[in-house]
Amino acid sequence: MKAIRLKLWQESANYKKPTSFQLKETYPLPPYSTVIGMVHSLCDYKEYKEMKVSVQGRYYSKMNDLVTIYEFSPTFQENDQKRKHKCLNCGFENSSKIKKCKSCGYDRFEVLKTSRGTHQFKGGVFPGIHKYKEFGGEVKSLNDEDYKIAKENLLSVTKNIATTELLVDVELLLHIIPQDQSLVEEIEKALRYPREYPSLGRREDLVVIEEVKVVEVTETELEEDIELDEAHTAYIPIEMINDEAILLEGVDGVSTSGTQYTLTKNYKLESFGKGKEFRKWNKVDVLFSSKIIASTDVLVDEDDCIVFAV
Repeated sequence: MKAIRLKLWQESANYKKPTSFQLKETYPLPPYSTVIGMVHSLCDYKEYKEMKVSVQGRYYSKMNDLVTIYEFSPTFQENDQKRKHKCLNCGFENSSKIKKCKSCGYDRFEVLKTSRGTHQFKGGVFPGIHKYKEFGGEVKSLNDEDYKIAKENLLSVTKNIATTELLVDVELLLHIIPQDQSLVEEIEKALRYPREYPSLGRREDLVVIEEVKVVEVTETELEEDIELDEAHTAYIPIEMINDEAILLEGVDGVSTSGTQYTLTKNYKLESFGKGKEFRKWNKVDVLFSSKIIASTDVLVDEDDCIVFAV
């Protein structure tokens, strides 16, 4: 069967772990779903095309960086500590702890309520969020009538900062094996001449494509073991470890293992309740490790690169 082999380089990248929040941790290599998403985006596919993916590579260091985050609350809430009193005489907005208007001395006020964060219409999570002035702007003060309308129709948005973990100087070797082999040429062309600048991970994690090559992948009974460079890492399907198709080299007779991950690959939309759809993910158990030795029947391409296809 044929596969598209990619050699990629990224200056920095974050392949976010879904369970990390305050610190946006990253996987050491992109999950299968991230690679499949990049391929589908560059090919402009609107429906999922079944494919197998092999992910291997390395990075040279890690660093932390600050990022802007937008947090969305499904309920519109008041921040009662920031209420204001609007003077009914001159319209000046005073703080809540005042008996007379600072501008004209009048003693009758209208209470203005303040939302927690800024606000936008429900479902207001848009790409290119910076285009919308309401996001991250000043908090608005509302009278009773406007606050009632806002509570029924708007959601709260809070702009904040968080720390993200970045991999630096990332090198990747990917194999894409579409189930429908007639798509090989189409995918190869889309990757060789991308319709937009490709990214992998976050939208800003741009990719330099160093090689796109169609290769023949076969299951081969090895006459000699293939040993990867010790700095080279890969996601190894657990089945390949259990079948002893892949061995992990030890040091001084002590065997090594790796880090086990359960990675997302593809999903199906399932309906729950009225008009609500959720992604049901197909997940794969893999071992992330280095010092890898292929010892028996494994998939290899025409240049003797091991293919850890999932």
